[in-house]
Amino acid sequence: MTLDGRVALVTGGGIRVGRAIVQGLAAEGATLAVHHHGSGDAARALVAELRKGGHRADAFRADLTDDAQLDALVPEVERALGPVAVLVNSAAQFTRAPFLDTDAAMLDAEWRLNARAPFLLTRAVARGMVERREGVVVNVLDIGGAFVPWRSYAAYCMTKSALHMLTQVLALELAPHVRVNGVAPGTIIPPESLGPEEREKLRARIPLGRFGTPEDVARTVRFLVTGSDFITGQVIAVDGGRLRGSG
Repeated sequence: MTLDGRVALVTGGGIRVGRAIVQGLAAEGATLAVHHHGSGDAARALVAELRKGGHRADAFRADLTDDAQLDALVPEVERALGPVAVLVNSAAQFTRAPFLDTDAAMLDAEWRLNARAPFLLTRAVARGMVERREGVVVNVLDIGGAFVPWRSYAAYCMTKSALHMLTQVLALELAPHVRVNGVAPGTIIPPESLGPEEREKLRARIPLGRFGTPEDVARTVRFLVTGSDFITGQVIAVDGGRLRGSG
């Protein structure tokens, strides 16, 4: 797919990995719908930066755990910018808690944002994509849950595992005109709570010898959108080889 003028909706697009994805798709000529919830200032600043560079973009606020706001997001984007041709489900919640301390409220919050929202947003854009016989969905997962279990992240891993399966199911259901793939980052931005010694131990577990960057993920998303139209149902680990390293 060439992106000149086509609308790309990126959830959680104002900060971190989502921001890099927005910038990468803008570089391909896309019109950007930058979704945010709690990062409005960052999203609006990014939109201003894109517009200054000659790109068409706008920011859209929605709490994706609230059905009314989720249902309104895609119609609002399409009224303002046009039909969504690319959807990147990047927004996520990442909560550390031992399993025995994970209550129903925490589980529900992670489920609604990490798995349920991508399901419903994809459904919201997919009918139009199928009718136009063109569309791409990219889900941002994590090697934790998508490929390996992590202690103290039971709810998070469960939701990302569900998103992994959804990626594969939708690749079948929406073919041949809509492609659905995913990226599974490894350690991209180490937790700020880690001290120097802990960070070094974590870095040493990555065969390529460095932490990833948001741009590493963004370049993979760009490839899945524009690099080949013969890839669907795949999840690419962007992890520096960590899955093949010492774990």
